[in-house]
Amino acid sequence: MKTINKILFLCGIILLTTCSCDKSKDDAIPVEFKFRLLNEQGQETTVFNEGENIIFSFQVLNKSSVDLILENFFPNDDFFRIYQITKEGIVDQGTVYDGYAKIGSYAIKSNDIFELKCPLLYSNNRNFYCAWLLCEENHSVLTKGNFYTKFSQSFKIGEKQTEEKYFEIKFTVQ
Repeated sequence: MKTINKILFLCGIILLTTCSCDKSKDDAIPVEFKFRLLNEQGQETTVFNEGENIIFSFQVLNKSSVDLILENFFPNDDFFRIYQITKEGIVDQGTVYDGYAKIGSYAIKSNDIFELKCPLLYSNNRNFYCAWLLCEENHSVLTKGNFYTKFSQSFKIGEKQTEEKYFEIKFTVQ
């Protein structure tokens, strides 16, 4: 009986040690994700004037000392999609881009930032665009009101997969 107790005790210790050392999938991936709305001056904000351009920005920050590869996560039908909150309910205003370039992956240099961004309204300012999103030239101005944009996604970076991340920004046009 003492042998069985010792075996059970050792199995319990091994199980506790294994469980306590188990990290979440995301702990081992040294990246940070930022979903932001910017004004025309490049400042992050959630309040815009009617007719003002809104720049949608999604960043992946590589916080490691090695280069990383982010697998392409498109298609994602909710990425940069706009919803308006009205008295009648939620109105889908569409996305700020017409399409995307389907490439296999994006390289992110060590301690660098990979950014996808696209303006709501067409602009000659090329700083508002990224090469992989085909931004619309004819998107309409948002009228005064309350809006939000949201999406969820898991990301594959190198051989590691993150847990599903949820991003949402509520914003106002006044």
